[in-house]
Amino acid sequence: MLAAARMRRRPARWLLPALGIALAVAFAAGVAAESQIAGDESARSVLDRTSPLDSAVRVTWQGAVSPGVADQARALLRSLGLGAQTEVVLMNPVRLEGMVVRPAAIAPLGRWLPGTGLAGTGLAGTGLAGTGLGRLGPCRPERCPMLLLGGGPVPSTLAAIGVRIQVVGSASLRSPVPLGFVPSSASAAPVLVTTDVAGLASLPGLSGLYRTHSWLAPLVITRLHGWQLADAEDRLARSQARLLLTGSQFSLSAPFTALDEARAQASAAPQRLLLAGGGAIAALALFIVLAGGGLRRDQRAELDRLRSAGARTRHCVLFIAAESGWLCAGALGVGAAGGIGAAALLASSEGEPAGAILTHSLITPAGVIALAAGWLAATALLAALVLVRSARLIDVLAVAAASALVATLVGGTGGDHALTLLLAPLCCVAVGVLTFRAAGVVLRGAERMARGGPVLARLALVNLARTPWLPALAIAFIAVAVGLGGFALAYRSTLIRSTADQAADRVPLDALVSPGPDFSTPLEVAPLQRWRALAAGPVLPIRRTDADYASGGGTVTVPALGVPADGLTQIHGWRESDGSAPLTALARRLEPTGPVRVPGPMLPAGARWLSLRASSPGLAVDVTADLRDPRGAIRQVAFGTAGAGAAWLRAPVPPGRWELEALELDEPTGVAITNGHQNGENPGAATQAQTRVALGPLLALPARGGSLLSVPLGAWRGVGAAATTAPGRSGAVAAVDFAMSGTPGVLRPAQPTDTHPVPVLADPQTAVSAGPGGRIALTVDGLPVTASVVGVLSRFPTLPPDPAGFVIADEATLAAALDAQLPGQGRADELWIGTGHLAGLRAALGSGALAQLDSSFRADIDHQLRDAPVARGVLGTLIAATALSVVLAAVGLLAALLGGVRDERVESDLKEQGVGPRGLRAELRVRLALASLLGVVVGVGIAVLLTRLAVASVRAAGAVADPRPPVVTVVPWAALAAWSAGTFAVLALAGWLAPRRSVVR
Repeated sequence: MLAAARMRRRPARWLLPALGIALAVAFAAGVAAESQIAGDESARSVLDRTSPLDSAVRVTWQGAVSPGVADQARALLRSLGLGAQTEVVLMNPVRLEGMVVRPAAIAPLGRWLPGTGLAGTGLAGTGLAGTGLGRLGPCRPERCPMLLLGGGPVPSTLAAIGVRIQVVGSASLRSPVPLGFVPSSASAAPVLVTTDVAGLASLPGLSGLYRTHSWLAPLVITRLHGWQLADAEDRLARSQARLLLTGSQFSLSAPFTALDEARAQASAAPQRLLLAGGGAIAALALFIVLAGGGLRRDQRAELDRLRSAGARTRHCVLFIAAESGWLCAGALGVGAAGGIGAAALLASSEGEPAGAILTHSLITPAGVIALAAGWLAATALLAALVLVRSARLIDVLAVAAASALVATLVGGTGGDHALTLLLAPLCCVAVGVLTFRAAGVVLRGAERMARGGPVLARLALVNLARTPWLPALAIAFIAVAVGLGGFALAYRSTLIRSTADQAADRVPLDALVSPGPDFSTPLEVAPLQRWRALAAGPVLPIRRTDADYASGGGTVTVPALGVPADGLTQIHGWRESDGSAPLTALARRLEPTGPVRVPGPMLPAGARWLSLRASSPGLAVDVTADLRDPRGAIRQVAFGTAGAGAAWLRAPVPPGRWELEALELDEPTGVAITNGHQNGENPGAATQAQTRVALGPLLALPARGGSLLSVPLGAWRGVGAAATTAPGRSGAVAAVDFAMSGTPGVLRPAQPTDTHPVPVLADPQTAVSAGPGGRIALTVDGLPVTASVVGVLSRFPTLPPDPAGFVIADEATLAAALDAQLPGQGRADELWIGTGHLAGLRAALGSGALAQLDSSFRADIDHQLRDAPVARGVLGTLIAATALSVVLAAVGLLAALLGGVRDERVESDLKEQGVGPRGLRAELRVRLALASLLGVVVGVGIAVLLTRLAVASVRAAGAVADPRPPVVTVVPWAALAAWSAGTFAVLALAGWLAPRRSVVR
């Protein structure tokens, strides 16, 4: 009754502590609900990516079906509560009248064909009446009408003993679910399908074929929520075990892998949001301490009155416990109600069922237990702060926080990354206690330093230093609140930087265009000039391949990239720590010092024929000319076969402008086949033969008339299977030693890469394998390339983390080196595009011939990473945590003001010295402003220190999956400055308004 009467008499004294506790509890409840929402959305994102084929539940029976098997399979699917069932029989290919076909039966068939309404009885309006589906009927030995799936040349009738199949139409499956694949005209065997499962299975002419019977039904996993996954997977596992006990020929396939991954995502989300929850818990604990300190003087005065009235210790303890219990119960109740309301709003805004979210996050037995435990802990803490006469309880909290911090550091380094999430809250508690202990010393020192300053500032510092206990507590709480808010800003900036770096690691510029399903490269679909016109920005042609080099007793294969050296500085997300030197210096090392390629002779515009005098006395050799167009594409024209006698060989010149890049020597097809058989069957060394070929001169001829161009070949070099006997000599004829080893020989002009190695950047492991001068012998696409390591990189965009390493070369230099070994081999196969008109480029890549290419955009990847459920939940929680820090700091300041910063003894002394109400209010405002300023300054220091924990927290929270490149610390100085200034402004305003009327009269 006494506690209730005191609360009714002075409700304002209890309102602010209760409000702060309620806000912290509501925030913690919101974090719990948000973690459930993020977990459910993470699980659904995994399930949404699962294909219909992988999400179907399929019961399969191998071989002929015995009686009762079909009924057993259908009953099992019905027991799982799945959708409409489909029965499938798929037989092995069979040859009928010289045609290999694959019979199958699907019942019902209509639902798996394009169109609507096929599950019913009619075909009108579906657009499929002409496919022959309406002419399907019972499958009998004398006549079995079937549809051809996927197209292909199939006779209308296929007959054998005991079977006569009539193809009555064609259709295509809209899903691979029934058969496990979608038949097409490119399939090995055309698929013929009927709707009569029993009839097809009983055909005597197909009785000897191996077949599989399947009964399947769709499991709509996209409708499952995170809390339903365990039950769904458990039901499927029990059904699978029950089915396997009935027969060894049974098997059940279900989306177990997708469900497992979804469950892992759903269960990990609450842990990943523990960081924000930990911050709320730390703020709650410190606010309770501050609230207890603010109420301490008034409650201890009441205890003195009770003892004077005859109360004993048990009465005093009961009074304090009742008053603290009422306060905490009301605050926790209001906070829990607010948290439930906030959780419902969050669920509705995310499209989640609010009732289900609440019953699986807050309104649970664990939630009730947590609320009760929090009430007991908060009540005990408030009571202890009043009953314990000294400030030793604060020291006990400091020791506990320091011990927990040490345990967390040890556990985190031991591999438990979940403990790392507690680092920031524990550090805040420890630093807050340190600030509390140091604030008194700082205030006394500031008072001595300000003795020659303004009167109000001197009075404020003197009064703060006279009773420093509660002001120090307020300063510590403000510092911790500001530190937590600053840490939230650093965490958010680090997370955003990490997603941007990951997006840039996958798409270095704005877009990446690569070959599509038909393997056509971007430069084959459109010339480089058109790409540059579409992009209105830089377009980097990229050559992506692999390189081999010898290391120790084996061979190491690493990814190899050809990237224009002048485009390296345009790559997004590059860090200076990624290379052994600044990126501009590395780019200069890759840049060629001169021409990387010596072009061959240009054919005159009127040239229609190439004429080459050739002889090969030992063995016949096929001779081909490699012509290069202005776009860099290679066109081969055949001269024919050089025989024993010297003869003039002719090859037509296609219309257009052409450069004669090289002559190619190959062994004739028959010789190659013979050598292949001998090498495959002979356990000895590979069969080889060698001959000397004389080539030259080479003439370019018009349609009529004399020669337009004569090309001397004596100075040309032979590479590959061709070796010139005297390379570099002048003359019209080249003498070439050609080895028939299964690889072509190339005769072409001398190139710079013959004598100068290709500069490359490599990872540390590859760089160590280089020889003197950094030279390393590479094999790229099976062709020898001599390289020189000119720089070391720790990573490079678009390359997966590979312990084997990588090499990066200038694209033009690498292309010239490969083309020198085999013309056309060095052409770029993808593009990195930078553009200021992303919408136009996206539209162009989605239509016409460019639509066949694969493309990805850095902005899309960045948006996907930031919009991931966990990342979005963490960012939203951090924004709320930042706002809560400001509110709690202001509420804490006002609570301290009402509890003890406003000291009646100080006011009495000032009144006796002639200070009026206005002066008293001014002195109190300056006192509050100084305490706020000191708390904000210390809080900014805490925030800067805590930014070093942002990287570990982002990794532990897993807000971004598999961060590559590694997460780096981002200190948002501008945001921290704005945050500290804004917080101080709010605190100063609250301190200025509070004593205006009610505090000092």
